[in-house]
Amino acid sequence: MIQTKLFLRAITLLILSLFLLPLCGYSYIDLGSGSYIIQLLIAGFVGFSLSVRIFWKKIKTRFSKKAKPDKTLDAQ
Repeated sequence: MIQTKLFLRAITLLILSLFLLPLCGYSYIDLGSGSYIIQLLIAGFVGFSLSVRIFWKKIKTRFSKKAKPDKTLDAQ
């Protein structure tokens, strides 16, 4: 009983979406879109490289084969 109600709701939503969504989409790419995409790519690269630079020591110790003990713990 519950499964048939869910099935009918899904079919109803599918049929309504087919009637309400347009068949053809007329659009264009703005001239500024290309430069915006390039800015996003550059910002992503700079952000990633900055985060790697900040956390380089943690990344290096995580992927090293032999973990070296921290010398600051021995001073206690």
